[in-house]
Amino acid sequence: MNKKFIGAIIALVVVICGYLYATPYLAINNIKKAAQAGDSDTVSKYIDYPSVRQSFKDQMNAMMMKEMANQKDDGFAALGAMLASTMVDKMIDGIVTPEGMTLMLQGKDLKDSAEQSMGGQDSSNQEKEEPKPEYEAGYTSLNDFEVVIKDQDQSKEVKVLMVRDGLSWKIHKIAVPMD
Repeated sequence: MNKKFIGAIIALVVVICGYLYATPYLAINNIKKAAQAGDSDTVSKYIDYPSVRQSFKDQMNAMMMKEMANQKDDGFAALGAMLASTMVDKMIDGIVTPEGMTLMLQGKDLKDSAEQSMGGQDSSNQEKEEPKPEYEAGYTSLNDFEVVIKDQDQSKEVKVLMVRDGLSWKIHKIAVPMD
């Protein structure tokens, strides 16, 4: 009886460890299915919006500072940079919405996501079938998981970084190509 009890404990530990290892893959599968179906509510359950908004703002501000460094020292350019940085905050707040995130996780461009989430063109009116993106996923550490979403021609990729949130996972940061 003692050996059966120890065997049951070992089996239970193996099942728990297997489940903990598989949880990000299960979360990604749920997010992927919800994004492809256009279910923004399910996608929202897996996103840490304040963190994602801040990561986008940091990326946009870094891109603007890089562009400013390439231009000549000009007073109007500095004024434009200050105005642009305040506009970036409002723009990112408009993009990082449940609908915008669903579009982005479908592999859409940041520009496309901005247009569609702000009420531009409606994706349901488009007749053509868009190619599905490819997904690559893996652990970067015990509590960090990375998913790379590539478009069909492999020219651009979106990196989705997830962190452990209890027994589940949440999207913490999304790195998009700023070209």
